[in-house]
Amino acid sequence: MTRWSVVLTLRDEGDAPRGRLALDELCRIYWRPVYSYARYQGLSPSDAEDLTQSFFSYALEKDLFSAADSTLGKMRNYLLTAFGRHIKHWQRQNNAQKRGGGRDIISIEASQAENEITIDPADHRTPESIYQRLCALRIIEAAVDQLAIEQTEAGKGEQFNLLRSRLDPSQAGSGNDAELAAQLGLSHDAVRQSISRLRKRFREIMRDLVAATLSDPSEESVQEELSALRNALVS
Repeated sequence: MTRWSVVLTLRDEGDAPRGRLALDELCRIYWRPVYSYARYQGLSPSDAEDLTQSFFSYALEKDLFSAADSTLGKMRNYLLTAFGRHIKHWQRQNNAQKRGGGRDIISIEASQAENEITIDPADHRTPESIYQRLCALRIIEAAVDQLAIEQTEAGKGEQFNLLRSRLDPSQAGSGNDAELAAQLGLSHDAVRQSISRLRKRFREIMRDLVAATLSDPSEESVQEELSALRNALVS
């Protein structure tokens, strides 16, 4: 997850390799919420894709963070505000051409994102609330992906694949322990201990990822952001 400190390094110190790596990660995490926000604003798939590409092109060319400072708070909110301005500028120009010179800056699988989008007139959620929910989901996915990499590197990839659904505490006591134990060749106690360790590590990764999106990640602000993300999931 992109840290404000790394993004600001790109602006203040001209550390291009490090800054580019940080912004590449930013694109990977946030492109789908940004794209979906454009779609729920009523833009067509092709216009939403063009705008998402041009927005991150703008970011990668440093202009997006030219005014960024440590008081800006949450990355997801900063991006939403900046993208809203980007859409308004595009609408004023009345021009659906890519502003990035026709270059595909990031890999956008728009068709995959479209499968997750259901624009229903009866849905009273705002584009902003949908964006916030998708940001929360992307952070969770990033945490699971990082945990999967760690477990694979530790030689426990197959075990993790069997246990990853149990990262959700609501799955506790679901009656699958005996089957999991048989598949893993472990006792029930060993399975429960493995699940407990994975959940603990998942919480640690989530905390680190969330802290990385805050300009001043104190313990209080991290907990507030975690709570905001949980609320976004049920909005």
